[in-house]
Amino acid sequence: FSIFTKKNPRKPQFVTLFEQRNFAGRKLDLSSDCTRISDKNFPERCNSVQVESGAWVGYEHENFRGRQYLWDMSDRGEYNCYDRWCAQGDHISSVRAVKQDNNPARAQLFERAGFSGKKMELQDDIPNLMSRYSLNRVASIRVLGGAWVVYQEPNYRGPHYILEKRDYNNFSDWGSQNSTIGSMRRVRFN
Repeated sequence: FSIFTKKNPRKPQFVTLFEQRNFAGRKLDLSSDCTRISDKNFPERCNSVQVESGAWVGYEHENFRGRQYLWDMSDRGEYNCYDRWCAQGDHISSVRAVKQDNNPARAQLFERAGFSGKKMELQDDIPNLMSRYSLNRVASIRVLGGAWVVYQEPNYRGPHYILEKRDYNNFSDWGSQNSTIGSMRRVRFN
């Protein structure tokens, strides 16, 4: 018996990619970022995903570029087909873990670039920005706590972008080509 106890360390993040739907076929286990899944002897085809812990982003292109797909712990972290993560196909080339921030979820949305214009503060999921705030254009965002995912369409649909704790001066900073945002939710790590 020891009087010294270790602090509860953060559980390492872990995800498994499957070549076929319903968690079948070849699989790739990842516990760290991967800039090119082809380097791991895995085809750039991913049809289902199981998140064991944490939250992950799959990218269409190598080196974390192109369309982003979030896999987090919503729905127990199980995605039995690529439709479940709003993809139009099964092509995934790189994968990285979302940075966890233990502060309470909080984000500020601004109508114009450079954190100006109409401002809203969020602390919870918003399925429809237009009906809640009469706003569907956001040009800059400050993430003050947690990690968030912004969707171009209402009800968490369509192209989406993962935002970690930092300032996004312009929509291009989060990878978008325009300022349209239909919905926004917190990333689920557990």
